[in-house]
Amino acid sequence: VGLLFTPDRKLFANKYLWLAGGIAFLIFLPNLIWQYQNHWATLELLQNVQKTGKNVVLAPHEFIFQQIFILFPLTAPVWVAGIWYLLFDKSGKRFRTLGFAYLVTLALMILLKAKNYYLAPIYPMLFAAGGVFWENLVAQFRFGRIVKFAYPVLLIIGGLIVLPLAIPVLPVETFTAYQNALGIAPPKTEIGHQGVLPQHFGDQFGWEEMTMKVAEVYHSLPPEECEKAAIFANNYGEAGAIDFFGKKYGLPKAISNHQSYYLWGPGNHDGSVVIILGDEKEDAEEFCQSVEERTRVGVPLAMKEENFNILICRGLKEPFPELWKKIKHWN
Repeated sequence: VGLLFTPDRKLFANKYLWLAGGIAFLIFLPNLIWQYQNHWATLELLQNVQKTGKNVVLAPHEFIFQQIFILFPLTAPVWVAGIWYLLFDKSGKRFRTLGFAYLVTLALMILLKAKNYYLAPIYPMLFAAGGVFWENLVAQFRFGRIVKFAYPVLLIIGGLIVLPLAIPVLPVETFTAYQNALGIAPPKTEIGHQGVLPQHFGDQFGWEEMTMKVAEVYHSLPPEECEKAAIFANNYGEAGAIDFFGKKYGLPKAISNHQSYYLWGPGNHDGSVVIILGDEKEDAEEFCQSVEERTRVGVPLAMKEENFNILICRGLKEPFPELWKKIKHWN
């Protein structure tokens, strides 16, 4: 689309462009076939996310403002100048296509209600273009050398101040006090996020502790139940943690009805014994002949949804393959 807005549109008459496009399509084709075979899974996911209101929906001005925030406000003069350079500067004329590519992609992200960081991969080219713009500009003035020195120093000092908000360089207690003192918190990207820490930190807590709790329950079962017990997680994060840490604690692979795990099915489990993570007892009783509430996972710094009961279900009311079709969780 960027090409169409510039004289570079003549490239559409070049057979090699179409040849390259054909090669790109062939590379993409297996994904397209998979989507077709799985009932256009990605489109279904996006529709469900929108229906359930999972993500924070940003107005256009909010999305643009958050671009400035997440890229660090002191860098804005560089990448904003990059937009100007690509679209309007004479020396950037041969790169106009890239400027329009940014605007089109920005508009698409706003229309599709994207999360604020989905646009991040496009900014390196704007930083590069902005760097050229400023280098050309400051070379025209006497104080150019001062700017060349002062601005990087400002970026380094400012970057060090906000570094703990982006990378876990401080102990948790120190971080929370530091964040409160700054009065700055990263914007939420999901409605359901509740916790002491920002989501990108909170999501890093509690996984091994959860796996240890599951292992306690699993190894407390009689040997004959251990052999056939399934570990059922209600989201891919819990299932992934079991798969990652589980070997260390002698656990089998998890199953889950959430996203890609759903496609992998319940395996060869017969449903006679199922350790359930993240369900309420009354909900599990709808599918199980008996439900025992064994213990609870509780990690204060983890995301709120990662504090839950661990249940033991004995005897599914219908065969696992049939039940599996009814419990798909695709959002």
